[in-house]
Amino acid sequence: MHRRKFFGTMMAPLPAAQTPSQRPPNILFVIFDKCRTDAIGAYGERKSQTPNIDALAASGMRFENCFTPQALCGPARASILTGLYPHRHGLRRNVYPTKPSAMNSNYQEAIPDPFRDTRFDLWDNFVFYLSNAGYTTGAIGKWHLGPGNPGFFDYFKGFNSTLRHWIGEPHHSRYRPDVHTELGVRFIEQHAGDPFFLYQSYYAPHEPLDPPAEFLEKHRGEEHAAYHAAVSNLDWNVGRLVETLLRKNILDDTLIIVTTEHGRSWQPRPGTAEGMCTAYEESSRIPLILRYPRLLPSGGVWRSGVSLVDLAPTILETAGVQAVKGGILDPSGGSIFQGHSLIGQIRAGNDTWRGPIVMENIPQAAIDGSLYEERALRTERYKLILRKFDNRPELRPGELYDLQNDPREERNLYSRSPALVRQLAGRLAGWGRQYQDPLSVELGAWATA
Repeated sequence: MHRRKFFGTMMAPLPAAQTPSQRPPNILFVIFDKCRTDAIGAYGERKSQTPNIDALAASGMRFENCFTPQALCGPARASILTGLYPHRHGLRRNVYPTKPSAMNSNYQEAIPDPFRDTRFDLWDNFVFYLSNAGYTTGAIGKWHLGPGNPGFFDYFKGFNSTLRHWIGEPHHSRYRPDVHTELGVRFIEQHAGDPFFLYQSYYAPHEPLDPPAEFLEKHRGEEHAAYHAAVSNLDWNVGRLVETLLRKNILDDTLIIVTTEHGRSWQPRPGTAEGMCTAYEESSRIPLILRYPRLLPSGGVWRSGVSLVDLAPTILETAGVQAVKGGILDPSGGSIFQGHSLIGQIRAGNDTWRGPIVMENIPQAAIDGSLYEERALRTERYKLILRKFDNRPELRPGELYDLQNDPREERNLYSRSPALVRQLAGRLAGWGRQYQDPLSVELGAWATA
């Protein structure tokens, strides 16, 4: 399905945000797994076959520099949900209801329900607030925050992770993303008269890369053909969802979000075993597209840095729902989020980097036999990566990249630019004090000493 089939004249944004008399917007949240920016044609990094997602970008807002707070499935999804950085919500590794593999990025004990595990702060989340504001809430597909409904979804057809893409024998049964889309279409049809929130989550294009043959054929001969074919299939399924919104006459009444939890690297990078868990651009910089013509401009490109932690407050502001802590015992109130709503910045046209973007990673693999925890600070031009190693950190200095002149991050300037390292490390320490992250403060102080 191509753009002309479900989009007519582009609508200009309304001059004011939602008023109390307006119907709250529906929210369709589409999320992929391991989707790079160059897999989406609207990003212009390669010739990609994603006409439906490109059409959403052309009639909505595309974010050129969106970053995941942690390039790992569960922690990133927890940050989306809570609007908190991983050090704050506490879920730093992937959870599984049974004992997982021994990879460092997994918790080594079975965790069947992270929402009822006191180590993690997940309950104050935007879906919980939408549910209690009268929204009908649904989740379909990969969840990776436990195998069951945490309690705030009215409809839940999800799984934790590692459910294969084909229902039965590959290429001789139904393809699971297609099936999950059918469930999403049915949910929209049944709740078109309600304000609804649908978390439509796809495990693709995560491995195994075995998309349907008709999509693979379109990419035959290309580098990473199966990967891009899987994204093309997802684009087709996004088109089916959008077509349903159009058919029910609620397309422009729906905030549509398309994003991913993290990207992936095709080249060997330190600390990764599966192309993730690093702060390099191909893993940490991700697609983000928002469309809601009643509030957001059409065809915009936002170039300053944003993070997935900004989505929760953005969604709630669009829905007109407040999430504050404060009551009889604590009347002071205050935002529960560390992220910031993007609505005000966009409507003001204030497209400037407010401050640095920070990423917090735990590796899948050791570097020189030592595991570590990582903080990376990204500004408009530079990226500083600092790691706290388990063994002899003095042997492993940090990394500094000039992304303006070295977008592939191949030339480490750390030892050649001590003044710039100190400046950026000082900013990391300041961010750590602002967001109560002791490791950012520690690493920043270490690099400025």
